[in-house]
Amino acid sequence: MLRRIVPVWLRTDDLAVETGQLLLLATGAMALTTAPFLTRSGVTWHALAGVCGALLLVVGASLWVSWAALPHWASLVFPITTLAALAAIGLTTSGIADAYVGVIPLLFVYVGVFHGARPAAWVLPLAWVAYIAMAGSLTANMAVRLLVYSTVWLATAALMAFMVDQQRAVTDRLEAAALTDPLTTLGNRRGLDARLATVTPGDCVVICDLDHFKTVNDTRGHAAGDAVLGLFGATVTQHLRRRDYAARFGGEEFALVLARTEPAQALAALSSLRAEWDAAGTGVTFSAGLAMVDGTRTTAAVVAAADSALYRAKADGRDRFRVEIADEPAVLAAAPPAVPHLVAPMAGSPTLPTLPTLPTIPADVRRRASYGGRTAVLATTGAPSHA
Repeated sequence: MLRRIVPVWLRTDDLAVETGQLLLLATGAMALTTAPFLTRSGVTWHALAGVCGALLLVVGASLWVSWAALPHWASLVFPITTLAALAAIGLTTSGIADAYVGVIPLLFVYVGVFHGARPAAWVLPLAWVAYIAMAGSLTANMAVRLLVYSTVWLATAALMAFMVDQQRAVTDRLEAAALTDPLTTLGNRRGLDARLATVTPGDCVVICDLDHFKTVNDTRGHAAGDAVLGLFGATVTQHLRRRDYAARFGGEEFALVLARTEPAQALAALSSLRAEWDAAGTGVTFSAGLAMVDGTRTTAAVVAAADSALYRAKADGRDRFRVEIADEPAVLAAAPPAVPHLVAPMAGSPTLPTLPTLPTIPADVRRRASYGGRTAVLATTGAPSHA
């Protein structure tokens, strides 16, 4: 909401900078618009004009700064500059500076929101200097008042920092939940799409599929099937490097993005994963297809190539891994028919009239098709079922 009130010519990629610039402009505007109610002295007006001009110069200079190249604490220059302006008003005018003491708490709100409680302690001595300059002297009464103000300023910054941290934690949890599959705790399709958008040449995409998973649901129940999926997700997580990514692709399919991984390395990692998965004793095997990101095709084409390799692994007997073949047509390049078992007979295959034309798969093996992000299998006889 704050960004909506920032003028277009002030907008950057750093909200702390934008807010700091607004802080300087607001301080100058406040001084100019309220001064007529406080003084008619020409000397005072000249002093205020000089301070406001200096604030405008700082704002103008900040527009040319590459803030992205600077550390985050560099934006502390804005509250510090504001304190300097308040001190200048106190030193160059008479009888009006104490009216602007209320600006100082606003500075600690800024520091607390964008920098935290500790930097507020760094700014506090500068606030003392500005306050004494605005007050004109430091009496015992003013010292006690300054002590009370200091406590309030620091408490304000700490409270704002706490609220920002809490809000950030809630936001992080919501973002993680939106990108996580609740059953396996791996990423979901939304998270996978975001990760695939960042792949670079040399990365490897793997599509895994649990073999005959429908049998698990049919014979042991869906609760057992969910347990198998959850256990497979946990096993995959244990084998991932920090730079890798895994997601539940849909149903019993999983997608892995292995960063900077050659096919041979990916096959070795899958073999290690299979050994541990077999040791889990679920009685369920998995097949996998691999494809490399080479920078010459879209990520959708890479995923389709990995899926084609998975088809070959299934056709070759399951419980095995296959790497994409160069120039192999993607099986999922075209959308499957809405009702596969009503497709017209395939030319040259009168004994299999119910199968769609998929030239890359032998006619005597089970075929998989994608419907709405879920994977189904078209058997050589009977109705579609999960593989």
